[in-house]
Amino acid sequence: MDLGALRELVRDVNFATHGVPATVTLPGAPAVPPITTRVIWLTPVPLQSPVGASFTRTEAQRIVAIPRDDVAEVPRGTLLAVTEPFQAAPVAWKVDGIDEVRADHYRAVVLPA
Repeated sequence: MDLGALRELVRDVNFATHGVPATVTLPGAPAVPPITTRVIWLTPVPLQSPVGASFTRTEAQRIVAIPRDDVAEVPRGTLLAVTEPFQAAPVAWKVDGIDEVRADHYRAVVLPA
């Protein structure tokens, strides 16, 4: 039994339901127009402190899921204009790296731009 069509339907429903509109601008490519898509904010992941370190402040990594159907690649430095959860206006974010590549989406670590 082929589950490809069902997986595609689930992905489309997830991005339509949980996603927020975003504009993706690839770095160093002025010839490529910005890409309009939807991204999903994932639960922030707390950074692990090195063993023996006495840091008093820890921040969580912000991660967004970006669909691979809309955006073929997400290199470091890619800019995202996306609304944060519970905010009204889009904010600029910069991709710091890729956390994970899945069959249908990228999980990108983002920082405020």
